[in-house]
Amino acid sequence: MATLLFIGHEATLTGAPFTQLHLINWIRKNTDHEVVLLLMWGGGLEAEFAKLAEVHVLEQGKPAVTIRERALAKLDRLTQYRRKQMVRSIARRKPDMLFANSAVSLALAVEMKAALHIPLVMNVHELENSFFFLSKEEFSKNTAQVDFFIPGSYAVKEYFATFCPIPAERVGVVYDFIESEVRGTSTAHDIRHAHGIPAEAKLVGAIGSLIWRKGADLFIQVARHVLRTDPDVYFVWVGGQPSDYHYKELVRDIRLIGLTDRILFVGGKSDLKGYYEAFDVLLLTSREDPFPLVCLEAAQIGTPLVCFANAGGMPEFVRDDAGFVVPYLDVEQMAEKTRLLLNTPDLARQRGQTGCRRVRAEHTIATIGPQMYEVIERFLR
Repeated sequence: MATLLFIGHEATLTGAPFTQLHLINWIRKNTDHEVVLLLMWGGGLEAEFAKLAEVHVLEQGKPAVTIRERALAKLDRLTQYRRKQMVRSIARRKPDMLFANSAVSLALAVEMKAALHIPLVMNVHELENSFFFLSKEEFSKNTAQVDFFIPGSYAVKEYFATFCPIPAERVGVVYDFIESEVRGTSTAHDIRHAHGIPAEAKLVGAIGSLIWRKGADLFIQVARHVLRTDPDVYFVWVGGQPSDYHYKELVRDIRLIGLTDRILFVGGKSDLKGYYEAFDVLLLTSREDPFPLVCLEAAQIGTPLVCFANAGGMPEFVRDDAGFVVPYLDVEQMAEKTRLLLNTPDLARQRGQTGCRRVRAEHTIATIGPQMYEVIERFLR
């Protein structure tokens, strides 16, 4: 039996923390290893993590907004005394190796490695946008202390190679992943009823926060193009909150183009199952996304996807048979492919089923857990 020290940047209800939660859960179910988790910030998944591991949180509360603010907050708010006490507490557990999740946590992981003298494996998910706020120079310097890198997609691997060449023997892609079944109790009927969408109406969806790279503004543009020829289609964006500044900007745009009855921004939801079931097509309008889990979950339900090329890892999944990949930021092409799927049910069904089979065969924790554990085993004493 070994003790594994996991390090994460936060416990929010977002992609990287979810992959960490699923992997820890798999390890606890399939091995006799103990897990200790050190988080830079807390969040909504803390209670779930606490069921599986001994959890230490450096800075409780809501994370700072940008990655740069998070790094500064860590330095400004955390007293050296508290940090030392936490390191001593973790050291008493005598962990056998470190598994760090996300580029944001690399500096902390390197610090812990220096204190504990154990191997470090790094699971990275970030692309260029993250390094608008993180220092490439500092990251590159710290990579010398990482024993093995696991990028969550080939897009991530290729991006890191542009500024931080890592020897081939120290890096291996393992795709980001989801649970074997989508959680939730909501149904398509519940969602349509809640938002006043007729049962027979076509519904196009997207799920994500309202930050720039997620492209909620592009979603509105795609919807506008589709609605010019197919006025009875509904568009629903799940994510953000009405109090958000960006939410108010987007709702204003929708009002000024006269489409408030067809383009709905419904805020963040914890139960997404009914939305996946209700969507006839899922749009990924992200300007950049490493390998978004919401796309995998939608595909697992059988929903076809449309995404942009050169915008991250999802084209590696969609290919030419699980939806469509259109040129970067070409909203007219995205609208055209969306219409094609909406108006050709057999094609939509075929591409949705292909995506479903691909997720179940290649992208759930049942498949990825053993791949991740094979890497972990290499570095256990």
